[in-house]
Amino acid sequence: MAYRATPAMALTAALALSVAGCAGSQAGPAGGRWGAATMSVARPAADSGTKASAPDPVAEACGPPNAPGRLTTIRASDGVRLAAIEAGAGRRGVVLIPELGAKGKCGWWDYGAYLAAHGFRVLLFDHRCTGDSSCPSAATAPTGLMSDINGAVSRLHQEGATTTVLLGASQGGAEALITATLPQHVVTGVAVLSADELSTPLAAGPYPATAMAAAARLRLPVLFAVAAGDPYVSVRQTRQLFGDAGSRRKQLVVLGPDHGHGWDLVAAQPDGSRPAFSRTLLAFLRSATS
Repeated sequence: MAYRATPAMALTAALALSVAGCAGSQAGPAGGRWGAATMSVARPAADSGTKASAPDPVAEACGPPNAPGRLTTIRASDGVRLAAIEAGAGRRGVVLIPELGAKGKCGWWDYGAYLAAHGFRVLLFDHRCTGDSSCPSAATAPTGLMSDINGAVSRLHQEGATTTVLLGASQGGAEALITATLPQHVVTGVAVLSADELSTPLAAGPYPATAMAAAARLRLPVLFAVAAGDPYVSVRQTRQLFGDAGSRRKQLVVLGPDHGHGWDLVAAQPDGSRPAFSRTLLAFLRSATS
């Protein structure tokens, strides 16, 4: 597809991270990443003086599905204001960590709404210096990405989640692995879809700097997934990450070459159907939050 996220994002300047590789990987295979996220919001036709129903606020901002959700703001653990979406209810929480690129939190809205409908309390957010979130000075600590994630976990806990899984796609998967090495007590699992930028420094002490370094320190239940045809991260790299993971409970799912990258692996198709892997992931999330 034509769109590619550029490496010249404000996030790189604010956090002094080298993210050019992943930032250039955001245009998934044809019919993939941006397809489901950019469909127009369906509205019933107006007739005989009947007004078309307006979409919910999140659908207005992000596109379909037209499902219950709330646009809000949260605070990262270092105080930075982040734009976010909350949906669902209950004690089972999921923080959905975005890929790089212009979609940010909206790229997860399709699956976030699906999880909310299946009994999860979910939170989607824009990282600092992206989307509608604030951008601190360039002097911010190099653990800013982790602070954003931890702030999202804290918000879910405040709202009633007693167990939470980190679910990340693309570079968001690498961030989830790093963050989970020093988990908050309510974080009970990690799921990573097409984790890439595996050797890119994304954090500083006390966190491991990279996802590859983080794997051996991981102790939480973890699910790895990758498509055989992924042009940005290979099955071999993912198998190495899986093998290095120190978790006693770990699972690797290798999908066919037409499944795309990141959140493509679970995105709804135009006919409303969803890949079978979305149910595999759902089962993992339920197990990890039980």
